[in-house]
Amino acid sequence: MNSRNLFRALTKPLFIHNMCKRQKGYKVVKRPDPSTLKMPNLADAPSIMDIIKEKVRLNGPLTVAEYMNIVITNPTEGYYMKKDVIGETGDFITSPEISQLFGEILGVWFYAETQKMCSGKPLQIVELGPGKATLLIDILRVLNRYGYKANDLSLHLVEISSTMQLLQANRLCVTHKETGLELPYNHEGETASGIKVYWYNDLKKVPNNFSWYIAHEFFDVLPIHKFEKTEKGWREILIDLDANGKLQYRIAANETQSVKVLVRPPLDAGDRMELEISPRALGIARQLANRVDQHGGLALIADYGHNGEKGDTFRAFHKHKVVDPLENPGEADLTADVDFSQLRISGSMTPGEENYAVVVGPVKQIEFLERMQAGVRLQVLIDNAKSDEEKEKIKAAYEMLVDPKKMGERFKFMAFYPSAMAPILQKFPPLGFSTPK
Repeated sequence: MNSRNLFRALTKPLFIHNMCKRQKGYKVVKRPDPSTLKMPNLADAPSIMDIIKEKVRLNGPLTVAEYMNIVITNPTEGYYMKKDVIGETGDFITSPEISQLFGEILGVWFYAETQKMCSGKPLQIVELGPGKATLLIDILRVLNRYGYKANDLSLHLVEISSTMQLLQANRLCVTHKETGLELPYNHEGETASGIKVYWYNDLKKVPNNFSWYIAHEFFDVLPIHKFEKTEKGWREILIDLDANGKLQYRIAANETQSVKVLVRPPLDAGDRMELEISPRALGIARQLANRVDQHGGLALIADYGHNGEKGDTFRAFHKHKVVDPLENPGEADLTADVDFSQLRISGSMTPGEENYAVVVGPVKQIEFLERMQAGVRLQVLIDNAKSDEEKEKIKAAYEMLVDPKKMGERFKFMAFYPSAMAPILQKFPPLGFSTPK
């Protein structure tokens, strides 16, 4: 055999049957149908305290944000997931539940400010954390007087609690149902007048159209990180277990990732020794600002809070009383005052490639309501009351909203407008945020 034939023989493919046969290195597994999956039996679900103890055992002390997230949103035992907590029989009461006047004034504000930019039709009304839907009901009553019909608007509710979704649906709709996983919304319904209603578990899933965004007592329940300034710099406050298995605060020995990421200018400006920051609140404020600027509309934030002067506001409410937030987790509402100075930073930007919003406020609730001529509406309600007892109830409810020692000064209002509205607002200042001339 010459060298050429030898080379061909060596380079010819060699097939060894069976030895070189390729075998499958995986097993085909049929995925379960998501629509058939069910939640575990509630009777078998671990308690909130058991969940927290196991988290600490596996990962060490929790941040306050992690603790709040577990206590508030656990699918089976979370505070907002299993019961109606709003009202006289619950743990706290909100302004719309106190007086119909509150929601009506907000409806008038949205309508009046919208007239400065367009007709406001078609309109999406988007509420974050709608509670019992009382605020929406009062706003719809105002829009009916302004001539809005069913085909002029739709309602979009951002709500993570299936319990609250069902409560809202029963109050708003004559028909409603759950939807499939292929849709961005997980519940839909229709009001008696034909208005379409949709429920979402995330603001990102709400369609990007001209909208009114309402966030009333929403930001105060978003998880916060707590920080304290020490001789070694900023350190995070953590939640740990003591020798008896009871929850307690402790301060981190070293910088946590949250300190490195969050505690920097402008959020740590000034000489503050304590700081609370909610990354989720900052993210949602930025979303609202961008949505308003890109697609038109208005965003109104109403909550109890401050303008950057406070640093330790984390607490809990049970049966309308302040209680220790580490006692009986899951049985009380966890909350922290909203830092409106942080929302302003997140919502407003220097004009450029990224979108931004014109941010106005915060102003105190008493100032906002009085500038919106709430006293005029109050008198109408009093005049239409059927008895002296009813008149006194109406007056008392209004006093609770505006009394500086109650809700009048603790609650604040802030609004986001599209950036294109800046010159218009110079000529026609925002109602409620400026003194009428």
